[in-house]
Amino acid sequence: MRLWLWSLLATLLLAGCDGGNRQLAQESLLYCIEGTPLTFNPQLVTSTETLDATAHQLYDRLLDITPDSQQPIPALATEWERSDDGLRYRFTLRPGVTFHDTDWFSPSRPLTAEDVVFTFSRLIDKQHPYHAVSGGRYPFFDSIGWQALVSEVHALNEHEVEFVLTRPNTSFLTNLATDYAVILSAEYGAQLLAAGQPQLLDQQPVGTGPFLLNLYRADEFIRYHRHPSYWRGSARLAQLVFDITPKSSKRLAKLLTGECDVMAHPATSQLSVIKQHSELALSYATGMNVAVLALNTQKPPFDDIRVRKALSLALNRTDILQAVYFDIGALAESLLPPVSWGHDPNLLMPLPDQSRARWLLEQAGLSDGFDMTLLVPSGARTYNPDGLKTGQLIQRRLATLGIRVKLLSLEEQILRRELREGDQDAVLTGWSADTPDPDNMLRNLLSCQAIAAGTNASRWCHPLFEQQLDLALTEPQMTRRIGYYQQAQQLAYQDMAVIPLVHSQRLQAYRKQVKGLRLLPYGGVAFHQAYKE
Repeated sequence: MRLWLWSLLATLLLAGCDGGNRQLAQESLLYCIEGTPLTFNPQLVTSTETLDATAHQLYDRLLDITPDSQQPIPALATEWERSDDGLRYRFTLRPGVTFHDTDWFSPSRPLTAEDVVFTFSRLIDKQHPYHAVSGGRYPFFDSIGWQALVSEVHALNEHEVEFVLTRPNTSFLTNLATDYAVILSAEYGAQLLAAGQPQLLDQQPVGTGPFLLNLYRADEFIRYHRHPSYWRGSARLAQLVFDITPKSSKRLAKLLTGECDVMAHPATSQLSVIKQHSELALSYATGMNVAVLALNTQKPPFDDIRVRKALSLALNRTDILQAVYFDIGALAESLLPPVSWGHDPNLLMPLPDQSRARWLLEQAGLSDGFDMTLLVPSGARTYNPDGLKTGQLIQRRLATLGIRVKLLSLEEQILRRELREGDQDAVLTGWSADTPDPDNMLRNLLSCQAIAAGTNASRWCHPLFEQQLDLALTEPQMTRRIGYYQQAQQLAYQDMAVIPLVHSQRLQAYRKQVKGLRLLPYGGVAFHQAYKE
């Protein structure tokens, strides 16, 4: 066990001897996570580990999404209005919101419109002093064409800010409620720029969220302290520790012994153990997600639709659902799950058919099979708890057709780099929706813009698909929007742009004395209201 954890546990074990230590034990929570965050700024990544560790702990957004109506609600912005032409959005900011006071920054003022302008100008203005810092890539915003959509962000006064768009966009408000749309401190940015250390903006974070960073040791732990002046009310936890434990078996062992209070991403094979333990509980959340096999449609032989269809017919997705997900999920018939309002119920993936798959390969001149490399993510994802095992099942099925699959397991950062370079054969990937809007999943997985961002792993680019998505964004009538999204899904289905596999459920295991923990409907976990009995 790491020395820091021994020290903390030793302190907590003294709780029975001292009232102050007893209070510390009650106000400290240890959360076992799988991986190290790649950054402390969610704008820079699509990594689940990074988003879980940062988005709802350190930061807030202008808007939130209510789980019930799936509509935007006030957060840092208390109200907003849209111009009649849909090109201007004016937001009124919540007064008195304070930024974190840390060892590296002490704010002299509360949140103002200047902070919102600073945050979003960084994304759209290539001349902005922070645009190229930390690589200059903003995967989520790049994939939805944010630079082309937002022409200007300016302050009207201290408490009002206006976004100017190049065209109407019905997803604009929901995009401002995603985990990526966090608000940064302009004052902190100016301080770092003057000191010649702009990179620290993304490494030593300052936000307005319920917790502030106290200490981070790479590959070991993140320690957060309560933000005493949080605008929603101070968190009940004085200390929140993210213990970085890559192996699921070790995370479970720590949960069983009480070294951790909450465990992220329990393996589906561990669920029976957790359910049978009297001191443990499981929380489930319906997943707006999809796992897919993405074949590089710009690279032979996968640029041949006959090959893509042959591979889809060769797979047994039911085996994957049972062996990898332990039936905690549902087979994916298209990209959007049935809980999405844009789901097309008429799309059904074909049943496995080895004979037809073999015939299609013969028609493509590949009767002897071929060699290919399948990239798989190392570790669990919200949409796929075990990429390597999924890859092994695919490998065995394709071997019956003479297709020799080499599996290559890659860390998130390396995998994203490979996808941006675009030379891969195939990759196991997917998407967890950030908003209820179908555009979020469809555009990030299959739009032409998402190729450069590294989220469109199949590198499929279809003008008619793009047209349907764009029409849906400018259409105010819901029934027509649904029609456009369904037509887009039909195009992707007919071209086998990706092979949908499974829609999974999100899982979290915890000790029963932990209360108030929330798995958020569109990814992430919130500890603001968490406490221990």
